[in-house]
Amino acid sequence: MDLRNRTPAAAGALAAGLLAEACRTAPDAPLGLRVVRDLALDLERRLDALSHPAGEDDLVEAALVCADLATLAACNVSGLSDDGESLATAAVHLAAGSTRALVALLEPRIGGLDETYAENTLRDGRGALWRVDLAVRQIGELRGDGAPG
Repeated sequence: MDLRNRTPAAAGALAAGLLAEACRTAPDAPLGLRVVRDLALDLERRLDALSHPAGEDDLVEAALVCADLATLAACNVSGLSDDGESLATAAVHLAAGSTRALVALLEPRIGGLDETYAENTLRDGRGALWRVDLAVRQIGELRGDGAPG
């Protein structure tokens, strides 16, 4: 694999796989967990496709998808078994790190964009960062330590 042509979206895809694995259960699993697993698998496919970016749009989309993933995992971690909870917690942290790395790759590219487009792109990136920070804080609160993750 040529790492120069890949982004942290590939790590986001791995995080989505962790969440899907966390939700893998017996056929009598609650519908909610099956839906979360299907959503995680869909996010994994999207992030895998975005791991070879064509431009700024792909980077910001991957950051937003990773933020969605972190939020999905954080919101569902308490409904999982102990093993599933560990996998979902890892998914939150990996998706959060991927989001931060994607935004870091995006920020230097914004300078060459049209002013309005650049502002909107930067706003999307900052929104993704805010969402992953919230997801990490939520995981810390679930653990009872009040500290991030």
